[in-house]
Amino acid sequence: MKKLFPFLLVLTVTVAFAGDKKGETHAAQGEKQQKQACELEQGEAHTSIDVPTAQCQSCVSTIKKAVKKVDGVNSVDVNLKDKFTHVHFQEEKTSVEKLEKAIAKAGYDANDVERNEKAHDNLPACCQLER
Repeated sequence: MKKLFPFLLVLTVTVAFAGDKKGETHAAQGEKQQKQACELEQGEAHTSIDVPTAQCQSCVSTIKKAVKKVDGVNSVDVNLKDKFTHVHFQEEKTSVEKLEKAIAKAGYDANDVERNEKAHDNLPACCQLER
């Protein structure tokens, strides 16, 4: 038993440090992937639009469809948890203001642009919020 204790101690310490090193590696890889995901093409811009009234997957679908209809949009991602819409777009074809208006026209608040009430009233019941 006396010989086994030092071995277990060394093994425990080795595993603990290996876990820390591996954790750092995963964090560094995640950071690298995030940077690569946000690399922009020439003439491309990125914006995050606050969509505080989005609350379900139906909202996500409606917002994505509305933004994709805007000429010059390259990609759209709606983060329901954080209530943001991330958009990559061509600066010469569209603007943040046009993107906000498209979301508002679909029935959702977009940054400081208030939703179109008629469009909001036509959304599924799960997507409607009282003011």
